[in-house]
Amino acid sequence: MPQVCARCQQTTSEPVVVAIEYGASAGGGTVFACPDCAPTFPQQRDPFDHGRPAAYTPVERGQ
Repeated sequence: MPQVCARCQQTTSEPVVVAIEYGASAGGGTVFACPDCAPTFPQQRDPFDHGRPAAYTPVERGQ
């Protein structure tokens, strides 16, 4: 299905997904780019790749 490139605004029949937008109340969206513009977008973080969990450091309270 043809999509509009987010960078050059041209219609492409070979869209590449370059980002997934998050929207809390209105839902998200998918950002598409043409094959020529796709490499110019920054690499998106994989939301399912948590890597190392954040370390818990207890707060010391003085008396």
